[in-house]
Amino acid sequence: MKRFKLFICPLFLMGLSLIFLAGCNTDEPVNNKIQIQCIEFVPNSFSQDGKNVGIDVDIASLAMANAGVDFNVKLIDTWDEAYNATLKGPNKAILTIGYSAARKDLFKWAGPTSQGMYYIFAKKKAGCGVLISAEDSKKIESIAVVKNWLETITLEDMGFQNLVYFDSYDAALNAFKNDEVKAISSDFAHFHKMLPAGYYTSQEIEQVIRYRTVFYYIAFSKDVDDAVVEKCQRALNTMIENQTTLTISQNYLAEMTQDDVPSPIQIFTENAAPYNYYTGAGANMKIVGSSTDIVNEIQRRNGYTNKINLTNWSDAYATIQYLPYSAAFTTARTTEREALFQWVGPISSLRTCFYTLTKSGIKIETVEQAKALKSIATPKDWYTHEYMKANGFQNIVTTTTPNEAFRQLVDGEAEAILMADSRVKWLMDNTGTASSEITEHIEVINIKGYIAFSLNTPKSIVDKWQASLDAMRSDGTYKNIWEQWYGSVPMP
Repeated sequence: MKRFKLFICPLFLMGLSLIFLAGCNTDEPVNNKIQIQCIEFVPNSFSQDGKNVGIDVDIASLAMANAGVDFNVKLIDTWDEAYNATLKGPNKAILTIGYSAARKDLFKWAGPTSQGMYYIFAKKKAGCGVLISAEDSKKIESIAVVKNWLETITLEDMGFQNLVYFDSYDAALNAFKNDEVKAISSDFAHFHKMLPAGYYTSQEIEQVIRYRTVFYYIAFSKDVDDAVVEKCQRALNTMIENQTTLTISQNYLAEMTQDDVPSPIQIFTENAAPYNYYTGAGANMKIVGSSTDIVNEIQRRNGYTNKINLTNWSDAYATIQYLPYSAAFTTARTTEREALFQWVGPISSLRTCFYTLTKSGIKIETVEQAKALKSIATPKDWYTHEYMKANGFQNIVTTTTPNEAFRQLVDGEAEAILMADSRVKWLMDNTGTASSEITEHIEVINIKGYIAFSLNTPKSIVDKWQASLDAMRSDGTYKNIWEQWYGSVPMP
């Protein structure tokens, strides 16, 4: 027995040694402290006077401190290193990461901490033009991008074949400044902060196109406890609502306003009168319209007014299919879209017909006659675009806005448009086009417009919005708004 004891003790001690050595492995955390990683991405995250600072660093740090979460922040050299470490875990998090459909199941998320706007920028001398369509942007000779960044992935998904890849943002920016490429893809704030003072104006740089709105989050490795993530989310929501996130953002960009930081719910709309459109410009720009009035009244009754983001429809429609706590209006509620969203409404009527110039003499009495035309203009990804694609139309000309589609009809660039009657009437009235100049043909769609919420928005929020809308109908507020815009036209 003594010899047996002497034999077993060394094995026991050896096991203790292995446990001790494993605990000393510096590559793995020995407690529940969250190791937050970020790369230099001014003004969101960077090093200053030996400290890691920035909009996202400060917001995330305060939120986690308020949530009682132990953490530290480390600046990592490359995005791939930070991203892969967070994927692997344990107890990792990464900042200034755009929430996307492809990434949503790879991490646990709290946010948003800030908002980004992705643009293609070019010098005026390059001749690219301002706010041209995505299709036109694909014709630019060369666009500098950074490998694996969301800006780049988005353009790749959109079918861009004219991208020139760089390993770092500095390299991409230098290529742009030295005219080695015609344009660069970048987050708006980051681009401005990384350029030398006065360079934007002196070099006459243009915003070619804004192609995506992105929201930056804290992404946690999947092993992090759900309770930790939820506490951070609650802390962030409080900071958003009491405008702490705005105050922090203004420490780095003094010109930022409430419209430049995320809301608890990200609400999107497009420039598509009379339901939702903008008037004025710059600081005087306002989003107005019948649907906008309805949405604003719902929010007033709910006790908090989330800002409304104005973007192109393709961006809004794609975003609300994956982003939590998001919505878009005015969204046509079609059979094909029914299972994609949660619906609040109706808030508009969409009786939709083909329209042509009267002087063209074109007659459209059947769908087959419409298919035989040379061209029919419609905004990209609208319900009208989806209808024509589903029904085999080969003569579709897509535009960014209904205003552009209508202009193409009036200028003779398209033989017809497919659009709601109320929208066509508004466009005629506001472009000086006499009703006799436009001929209405067969009705092919008659549906309603709604506020569409993402499926991963809590149902309790959606129900609250619908209840407020129902109350507006009951007390006459909805009727008053409708009649201000449409007079005696029947309500939806």
